[in-house]
Amino acid sequence: MEDVFDTTGRPPHGWMHALFGTGPYSEDVGRCVPGPPAPETITVPRPEGGEHVYRLVTVGSWSAPDGPIAVYNDTGPVPQPPLSELEKSWLNRRTGQ
Repeated sequence: MEDVFDTTGRPPHGWMHALFGTGPYSEDVGRCVPGPPAPETITVPRPEGGEHVYRLVTVGSWSAPDGPIAVYNDTGPVPQPPLSELEKSWLNRRTGQ
């Protein structure tokens, strides 16, 4: 996901402010996401590698109704997808099981 950090108080056209729970963007006040409407999930890269998923909790506003802000909750690192049966059979052959 491309992201924008807004220091002007107004996000670029087609973007809206967002606040994030813990995780890679927890300290970033002024971060923007595409919208409105706000995406239900945001996947961001982790500095140490891998990805982190945030889920939309609510959309409110700053002090003005025309300044929407999306509030996201941190859901933690994205788990690795489970191995397919074919991948399991390859691993079993490799380990001699």
